[in-house]
Amino acid sequence: MDINTLKTKVIGLFKQGLTPIELTQSIIVSGLISTIPILGVSTFLLTALSFKRKLNLPIMIAQSYIMWPVQVIMIIPFINIGEFILSIPKTNHSAQEIIASFQNSFFATLSHLSFELLCGFGGWLLTAVPFSAGLYLVSIFILKLFLKNND
Repeated sequence: MDINTLKTKVIGLFKQGLTPIELTQSIIVSGLISTIPILGVSTFLLTALSFKRKLNLPIMIAQSYIMWPVQVIMIIPFINIGEFILSIPKTNHSAQEIIASFQNSFFATLSHLSFELLCGFGGWLLTAVPFSAGLYLVSIFILKLFLKNND
């Protein structure tokens, strides 16, 4: 198999006949879900969303793996935002401690750090969701301008 055939097959896998707007939705939804501050749930959520909304699963999973460092980096800030919003004392957990806890036992971590993870989820909802919605609207506007100029 030559390099052009392989390139065509890979591009076809990522496009899957989707429109530019559907590809944009796949990328933005994947970026949003990939930053949820609860390790281990993004792949499941992305798969479910891709089937329900007919989005591009290969792009979403690839982006999820690329976004993993961002997810890890954002765990503590999301928890801090949630704690600030709920006006509760700040916890002193580190990202490494949370990751190690998830690696040892997913369900024990959910039980032990449930309140912190709930605060992190709240922080994610209050920051990442509005940011992604704004990014989506701007992207759609730019895509429509670009597609309009190409016609």
